[in-house]
Amino acid sequence: MLIVSAPKSLFNKGEKVQDIKASILSRGNRKFWYVKYQVLFENDDVKTGEESTKVLKTEKTLKYMQTQYLSAWMARKQEELKVTKFESKKFSYYFEKFLELHREDRSYKNRVYIYQKVNNFFQDIVISKITRMKVKEYLASLRVKEITKKEYLICIKGVIDIALDDEVVDKNVATSIRFKRSDKELSNPFSPQEVEILLSNADGMLKNYLGIALNTGMRSGEILGLMHQDIKEDRISVSRSISKGRITAPKTLRSIRDIPMFEAVKPYLEKQMKNSKSLYLFDNDKRFINDISFFQSQWHKLIKNSEIPYRKIYNTRHTFITAMLNSGKVKIMEIAAIVGHTSPRMIMTNYAGFIQDNHLKVDTNIDLFKVNSGDTLGDTLKFKNLKEA
Repeated sequence: MLIVSAPKSLFNKGEKVQDIKASILSRGNRKFWYVKYQVLFENDDVKTGEESTKVLKTEKTLKYMQTQYLSAWMARKQEELKVTKFESKKFSYYFEKFLELHREDRSYKNRVYIYQKVNNFFQDIVISKITRMKVKEYLASLRVKEITKKEYLICIKGVIDIALDDEVVDKNVATSIRFKRSDKELSNPFSPQEVEILLSNADGMLKNYLGIALNTGMRSGEILGLMHQDIKEDRISVSRSISKGRITAPKTLRSIRDIPMFEAVKPYLEKQMKNSKSLYLFDNDKRFINDISFFQSQWHKLIKNSEIPYRKIYNTRHTFITAMLNSGKVKIMEIAAIVGHTSPRMIMTNYAGFIQDNHLKVDTNIDLFKVNSGDTLGDTLKFKNLKEA
């Protein structure tokens, strides 16, 4: 029988106590109350035993032993055995810390639903017992797109990282989990004819929104974040974004930018500025519109009435970028700067498929090395060398 009062006998080398459970026991005709207990170790071992309380049954009632004596006994033994609370080892414990760290993230409101689903699954699992296979099986069970599974994995990895910092695990089993490559869904921009139909069928604030979006490539939150002061004679200044009721900085550092004042966008800006009754360009009842979902029902109705295949309203951004590329009048570096992409590579990665035949439309009469009329770079260098000689 295991005797808790001699704690050294409980341990094998390297074992750590995670929890202890106990109850008051009456042992037949014996005159003392006893404590029956279980000691739970980190390696999943469980050791059980009994210990006499040395308290006579005639002195104290069972109720007293259960409500007062046992709590004091548990506290003493937890200290004696250096118990690390079992709850602190569960996924849910580190999940709460993960939420605290990320509550101020710009994307928190959009992702908290995913975070909670992750916790619902893993919450009662001791974090040191979560295996790489367990994580992969969970991700495989999700009926969502691969790109969305990555959001779930980010949460799992983040929670385990906190446990790693707390030194209760020696590695993060969620690191380097890969998803099978899937064909990326291509952008499906509106054609010039579809743009014309949409703008002719739209009216009011939605028409102004679409006119600005299609002619600047701005993100929806950036358009909703525009103030009158941001509209200059020769440019539009982008410095804030509105989404889910939150006013934040734009998506990336490069997204804080100035956009050239294209002639095509001026009529829509002017009409909206006249209609606005607040500091913001787009408002409702003198308050800023807190999310693009404000236009959702109008957008669905417009698409249906225009008899155009449905695409999200965000597709206006893809349409602008594709049109700029196909115009051949703007460099890719310039397009990236206008739309706030971090690099031209993003333009090429996402939109190369729409310009793959444009190389056949170049001016074939071009002479890349011609310096002056009737002169080539080679001739100029030859003349220079003769002159120096």
